Amino acid sequence: MTLRLIDLPDDILFLVLAELESARDIRALALSCRSFQHLASSDGWRIFIRNRLPSLSAPPLSAKCQTWRQVAESMTWQSRCWDKRSLQFQALIPREEPRRNRRLGEGSKGSYMSVVDGHFDPATQEELVVWSAGEDIVARFRERRGHGKLSKTSWHRLSGKELGFASGYDDIKAIKIVQRGSGQAIITSRHNGQLSLLSAERDRFGECTAKFTPGFDSSRESRKPLEQETANSLDVLDDGHKGLLAAAERSCLRIYELPEGDITEMTPLTTYNMGDAAFTSNSARLGGARWMEQGESIALALSGTEDPLRYLALTPSGWTLHAAAKSERIAKEFDIKYERTICPNSLEPVQRHAGAKGATSLLLSAWKDGTIRLQDLRTPSPFDAVYQDNVDPWSNTESLMSYGTERFVAGAAEGLAIHVFDFRWTKGYYHTSGLPCLGRIPIPRPPQPFLEHPSTRSAARARCDHVKGLPCYFHSLSKTLYYRPNAKYFLSDPRRYAPKGGGVWSLARGSDISPNFYMGISGGVIEAVLEQTPSTYPPDSSTAVVDPNFGFDDWRAKAPPESGFASKPLNPAMMETGDGYSFKGNDRSIRLPSLRWYQGPQEWLSNSLTGHHRFDLGYHQVDDFGQELQ
Repeated sequence: MTLRLIDLPDDILFLVLAELESARDIRALALSCRSFQHLASSDGWRIFIRNRLPSLSAPPLSAKCQTWRQVAESMTWQSRCWDKRSLQFQALIPREEPRRNRRLGEGSKGSYMSVVDGHFDPATQEELVVWSAGEDIVARFRERRGHGKLSKTSWHRLSGKELGFASGYDDIKAIKIVQRGSGQAIITSRHNGQLSLLSAERDRFGECTAKFTPGFDSSRESRKPLEQETANSLDVLDDGHKGLLAAAERSCLRIYELPEGDITEMTPLTTYNMGDAAFTSNSARLGGARWMEQGESIALALSGTEDPLRYLALTPSGWTLHAAAKSERIAKEFDIKYERTICPNSLEPVQRHAGAKGATSLLLSAWKDGTIRLQDLRTPSPFDAVYQDNVDPWSNTESLMSYGTERFVAGAAEGLAIHVFDFRWTKGYYHTSGLPCLGRIPIPRPPQPFLEHPSTRSAARARCDHVKGLPCYFHSLSKTLYYRPNAKYFLSDPRRYAPKGGGVWSLARGSDISPNFYMGISGGVIEAVLEQTPSTYPPDSSTAVVDPNFGFDDWRAKAPPESGFASKPLNPAMMETGDGYSFKGNDRSIRLPSLRWYQGPQEWLSNSLTGHHRFDLGYHQVDDFGQELQ
């Protein structure tokens, strides 16, 4: 009797599905018969996500995202856009009056540094983004209604002037969106020291529901209220039962419990005074704090001390302060020094596994020597590494944002630029696996300052030999680090009267599945969206330009006049910046890579190799297709 593939037990078929490399293979198998279609729908797509994209958190299924196939479609679509540099930008800046209409001595409305935070609920497909505009708070609610449909959008603004706040002294220093029951709230820290919990509901936006105070001085009989310093950073831990807020002030760390109802004042559960044990000079201060290891530790960024990266560990007797682990191997291999200054706004926990929910001791941090360091806080680990821009190794980073262990985004300390780094760990999914075979190298060949071109036994092989497990030349090289360099995006300043200095002060995204993120800059925010360039213009309605399941088709819509903001599209310039690892010889002069300006749709550019091009269609050049076989 002939045994068919479909006759095998489901457990064996699941092992087969786990070995398939691309979504195209799963789809082809599902189209072969009804039994395989049911198998793919019930468990196949879920197994594919778990095995090929293990470090990214897949959202739970809901009424607006009903199948694992849709989740897999979005996650693979986003991965392809990241690899092909399909990233577009739009600025939201205050509407400015012409200079001739200003009063003498009146400054620009964009003389503040915006801090931004976002939240996206995949179940309801509602997004909330909030940012600071000096002493004001601006919020935009946006609900996705489906592919090809306009979003339901509303703007809200809390005027600080109407509440008695003054520009500068009362500006927002840090902002954080938190879940509060079935709704949302905003925690704000102002330069004047005020720390508040505000409602984020549309009908009562900006209403203060609680104030966080430092408590009283227990050493005095009169219980004199303690002086409240400015909270430089805010971070919230939600363990499913209660929310904890870590507020980093100059000289201490205060931990509060988030209230469930409207409460006038909240005093800290714990206050850890840094004291002389952490500081070595009067100018030292605590700059930032992030929850780690599901609340078992807190990472700290300090200045004015020999050990600028430290952590608090929770013990039965309370919190104890420790210096982050140092690795002799890392210091020698990457030629770094641990006593350099750290960027306090750059602390970013890294989840090695999807759904870990804070249970990690891996931390990314940016340093003033131009390096970005990944290290285990408690003990040196094999995952420790040091990253750097190979083209401009002296450029510093102000903010960081990670996407699992796939990649992370770094905001420049000076100028409007972001850098997309690959973690350089083994990946489970490559979008090139779904492309047809080819007996030549990927195009265009990347500029690599330090890596040599990889040698492979697949040279000149035009088709993959799946029986022997031998890939074709194109598929073999596409997975190598050589053909997956990092990229840096340069943006022109959208403001008419741009203030001097300033970079990307903060980075925020709504969720792991969000195809967009936000950049806080001086005087506004920039929305970055994964958007592939259509091959025709206007785009074909059957082709997804933005994420087909979680993207907003009308993200380029103009801000309404009553919002007080104007929308300005930004055309990026992109440069590939090498491998991304820090090298001892990185200070030597290297040939500057070419800068590619985004050109938009190019209908005149038609070539049989267009689909195998490494970049988005908007970055294609005629010279790319004239390379000879190598």
